[in-house]
Amino acid sequence: MIRLAPNLAASSRTQDYFAPMDWESLDRSDLDLGGANPLPFDLAGRHYVLALGKDGKAYLLNRDNLGGIGGALAVAEVSGSAIRNAPAAFPVAGAMFVAFHASGMRCLSLRGRNDLVVLKITGGAMPSISTAWCGASVGLGSPIVTTIDGHSNPIVWIVGAEGDNKLRGYNGETGALLFDGGGVAEAMAGIRRFQTLIATEDRLYVAADDRVYAFAF
Repeated sequence: MIRLAPNLAASSRTQDYFAPMDWESLDRSDLDLGGANPLPFDLAGRHYVLALGKDGKAYLLNRDNLGGIGGALAVAEVSGSAIRNAPAAFPVAGAMFVAFHASGMRCLSLRGRNDLVVLKITGGAMPSISTAWCGASVGLGSPIVTTIDGHSNPIVWIVGAEGDNKLRGYNGETGALLFDGGGVAEAMAGIRRFQTLIATEDRLYVAADDRVYAFAF
């Protein structure tokens, strides 16, 4: 991970870059950090950024001082497979929850296919990363989160792209299943991996190969 100045000038200061301690072996095995975008957020007045790796680990960094090689504030193995998609973040009771598609580890409840993972990140003097809950996406989509006011009643939505091609929604705080894809008529076609939904005031849209699907909520 590299911090770029407004003029894109390179920096050799350790506060402007981060790599795991085993970056060389990760690079040789194509298990680097390049499968998901860095996710910046603020928590308890501090500035953080989360990096998700193809090594299945989550790296929590100080956004003001990335720490150079091995300078993460917290590291946790959170997936049994490479993480390759776009994560989504939302606040819950003083913590930050982060949702992404992966093979969940340390899931508190087993639901068969745990390929939707939600982490709980706490800040403070000793930041931590843990698995809040896992769900099933039954595909290869990327999640989004909707709320009623920017933070209340979060719902995590994900499409089972290239799987069963159905839409699912979960309570963001508890992981309770709210919408299980509907019936046969609600299965979509032409949905590709990494698909991210588009949310408006009262609709969710999914772009397919030759059409757009709309769901009312």
